[in-house]
Amino acid sequence: MKKKHEEHENHERWLVSYADFITLLFAFFVVMYSVSSVNEGKLKVLSDSLSISFSNAKPVGELSIMNLPIEKSRQIVVKERQNSKLNRRAFLKVANAINTVKAPQGVKISSTERGLTIRVTDDALFASGSAAINPQIKEFLDLIAGMVRDLPNLISVEGHTDNQHINTAAFPSNWDLSTARANTLVRYMTEFHHLRSDRFSSTGYAGTRPLESNGTLKGQAANRRVELVILRATKAPERNSQPFLP
Repeated sequence: MKKKHEEHENHERWLVSYADFITLLFAFFVVMYSVSSVNEGKLKVLSDSLSISFSNAKPVGELSIMNLPIEKSRQIVVKERQNSKLNRRAFLKVANAINTVKAPQGVKISSTERGLTIRVTDDALFASGSAAINPQIKEFLDLIAGMVRDLPNLISVEGHTDNQHINTAAFPSNWDLSTARANTLVRYMTEFHHLRSDRFSSTGYAGTRPLESNGTLKGQAANRRVELVILRATKAPERNSQPFLP
């Protein structure tokens, strides 16, 4: 009988483990490089390649979920820019039209960075110490309401007083009076003229923001006012839900 040859021990099996280690190490450095220099196209190719390599899965196709938000965001940006241009044109058109209106006595119209400000002195808009709108100013308010009806712009209504204290049953302080007057004008625009209520905000500043010195009667009269500001903005700015955190 022939003697069986003894099987030689394979001393090169370590090369298999070494090759696997080198492959994984290479993949690791490729991933680190891709993350450090983000390129959405290359990142997609890398993601698909790694998925195929490690899970033997077939690629989904040319389009992936990663691409969809990118294309959608581009469309949204283009649409927002177009809407923004249209809104600016509409705002300027209405602002110019309001500026040409013959304002009644006690009304001043001016353009600022915030928008178009329509300032009405308190004696033109309200009776002394009252928050009821004077009938003679309503025609002007009706005209303004009709001109801004189709604008998407926000409107801020702000009440102001002088520094003379008030203490009545209806208005215990200037805060109450300035706020009530601003609220009255907002209700007139939203309830009587049916303008969208989500466009309006109402604020009472009492005598904290004077235009002129309260040392004279003329200055006090100028400080008692209500301002209707047609803002350039069409939506409120987003607020951080955690404003005190860095």
